[in-house]
Amino acid sequence: MIENVFDFDKELYRMNEEELRSLLRMLYLGADMAVSHQTEEHSVDFAVSVQRIFEGLGEERNRKQAEQQMLDTQKPREIHIAIGESPLGSIKVAMGSVPGRVGRRFYSMNDYYAIGPLGDLTEKIVLQRRHLWLLERLHLSEHGNYAIKGVDELIQLNNVMSSIDEETRITIWYANNAHEKTGLLFAIHLLRNRKSPVYLIETSELYQELFHNPDIEYDVWRTGEIVSEKLLAMWNHCVNAEPVSSEERKQMEQEWDSLSKQQDHLRIMKDSKIHSVSEDGIDDFIMQKVRDLTLTRQSDEFIICARVVGEVLGYLEQTVGDAFIEYRIRQLVLQGRLEMEGIPYAMRYYGVRLASKERN
Repeated sequence: MIENVFDFDKELYRMNEEELRSLLRMLYLGADMAVSHQTEEHSVDFAVSVQRIFEGLGEERNRKQAEQQMLDTQKPREIHIAIGESPLGSIKVAMGSVPGRVGRRFYSMNDYYAIGPLGDLTEKIVLQRRHLWLLERLHLSEHGNYAIKGVDELIQLNNVMSSIDEETRITIWYANNAHEKTGLLFAIHLLRNRKSPVYLIETSELYQELFHNPDIEYDVWRTGEIVSEKLLAMWNHCVNAEPVSSEERKQMEQEWDSLSKQQDHLRIMKDSKIHSVSEDGIDDFIMQKVRDLTLTRQSDEFIICARVVGEVLGYLEQTVGDAFIEYRIRQLVLQGRLEMEGIPYAMRYYGVRLASKERN
């Protein structure tokens, strides 16, 4: 039940796109009726109706959770794991038409695996340190879900992954980027004591194999970029593939062990391998993009930070995320390499430009 603004925040971040649309539609209709009558009585009625809408949201979610708990008590025959919420949603849609829905479960390894300290993420204290590192650097105004979700939910995911029934088929979907591949290695680490057959669908290369168009040059960097119809085609292509061998799983477990002990806090892909670099590893690239944008403006003109972040995301060919790029921009301001105008509450509220010493 929603009793205060904090409960509402949690409920808001749990809502999917369809639920948000429904909420906005109900609020609009209620507001439209209140404005049409424009009396104090109807204003009170509107406020009461809004509260009832939110109470109904909590009741509906509790009902869905109860239904899900009943399903969870049934032993799944098939589990799909995605690295992130966005690709998981598309995979769910893709698999919706495949027979066997009742025995199928979906899980998301939902973290920022390309950035931040790693270590033994099955230990709560290690996970707390990582969580704090990320929260100190990411803007909570735009990434509040990560703060609200908390460490306990991440620990719960670890427990679920490490207790999957050994007869259950596990399929892990990932693209060839540092974020998803690091998540893959961590998933394999969590499954290290399970004998369940594990199947991999590497979406980047498979996309080129199945959908390459010689007239259009297009590289897939993230699984979340791929529409559900093409994900379904990938599943059909791989459904009879062999599971990962014990030797391959052991190798990936060793890769995770080595990677998790690295002290650097940024992970990038180079020659199809994950490399750990210092967190300022993309600073020069950011500076170059600011210079490129400056060429189309007055040299002393401030550029909205969101524009700079978008430019970096578009050309970096790494999956570090917009929040980390903005963090590095703010660090460049503190270092005196960039100047800032506005309030850095969120990237759309302030602009940056080259510091005078960088314009020569």
